[in-house]
Amino acid sequence: MDGMKRQAIVVAAIATGCVVVSSAPSAQQQPRVGNPQVTVPPLAAPDEVTAPPGWKPDGHIVPPMPITLARLPRTSIARARYPAIDFHVHAPGLTTDAAYKEFVAVLDRAGVGAIANMDGGTGAHLDAALKAGAPYKDRVATFITFSADGINEPGWSEKFAAEMERAFKAGALGMKVWKTVGLTAKNPDGSFIQADDPRLDPIWEMAARYDRPVMIHIGDSIGRFYPISPKNERFEAGLWAKPGDTEGNYYKNGYPTYEAIEQARENMHRKHPKTRFVNAHMAMLYYDPAKVAKLLDTYPNADVEISASVQDLGRAPRLWREFIIKYQDRVLFGSDGGPERGIDDFWTPHWRFLETYDEYFEHPAQLRTEGGSPGHGRWNISGIGLPDEVLRKVYYENALRHLPSLKNSNTRQLGARAR
Repeated sequence: MDGMKRQAIVVAAIATGCVVVSSAPSAQQQPRVGNPQVTVPPLAAPDEVTAPPGWKPDGHIVPPMPITLARLPRTSIARARYPAIDFHVHAPGLTTDAAYKEFVAVLDRAGVGAIANMDGGTGAHLDAALKAGAPYKDRVATFITFSADGINEPGWSEKFAAEMERAFKAGALGMKVWKTVGLTAKNPDGSFIQADDPRLDPIWEMAARYDRPVMIHIGDSIGRFYPISPKNERFEAGLWAKPGDTEGNYYKNGYPTYEAIEQARENMHRKHPKTRFVNAHMAMLYYDPAKVAKLLDTYPNADVEISASVQDLGRAPRLWREFIIKYQDRVLFGSDGGPERGIDDFWTPHWRFLETYDEYFEHPAQLRTEGGSPGHGRWNISGIGLPDEVLRKVYYENALRHLPSLKNSNTRQLGARAR
């Protein structure tokens, strides 16, 4: 069977839940040659990742990836093929005309048509961002930033919902929710507040009332829910290298399990079908395509965006290519970048991943460790070469469903490129 055809069948099977998930078959169960059974291995159990008795990090600083000596083809890319709408940007400094002007110049060079700024904040900071950004509202969509401050106080829900309403009337085009929900905000008893908490219902409903998207980051990289050990791929990339460093590791540190966080997200989607949720970082489910497919198939109000997951998607380029083609109306482009990011080392790898079949190149590392290793994955990736009609959807068409006010600007930029 042709490799690409077989991969498409595998992805279709994953998406429909038809893949047989089992342990390795016995000799009596071995499939016939030419008709192999496709299986999806289960996640490793924590015991499999646990460090040997007595092991502790020794403070070794993980160096950068070695330079490859393989002479592999590289597609020449100067900017994104289309004026991409980056649905996930962090730019808290966009509160002055000079800051907007400087960042828009970077976007022009990178080929980014428009962005959604997740860091509009609230109150006076949001007002300053909207005021300074008025001349640039065709390029920058400012989002109010969710805050759980005071969530345990009486009347918090109504108070923050009112701030959302004020923000939307003033020009905020959406709301960003960080992993404050799930992994930071706590109840008085010390338990963590999850996305299906009743106090959040008026928040999600306010977004629905004004038909504003909620960009929501729930959970974290799966490796952070496993023991710190040499077998944990996030440790191997350089996280937690120093003895005693457990920051951002949730395994048996009093945090909820990733299963509990994911279930609360499903409950949230189900309880609020009129609220449009864009799930950041492939919903933090990049480790299990079947889970992403289930989320999209079950909840029409769920979309996903790819920021800070390219390093993982690029490890299985054929599978994720077919997946994105299948769910081409539900996947948005995002970078998790900001004004400080470079074009060659950050923006261009995104275009290379989405537009080409280039192989074994550096991913757009979201963070670098002290030694220079890409902290979210010490490996290289390959491109998925999306078909043109799918690329247009991922780059801007799907985003315009959520941010229709950017359409005129996008149309002008497309026209300028065609001339």
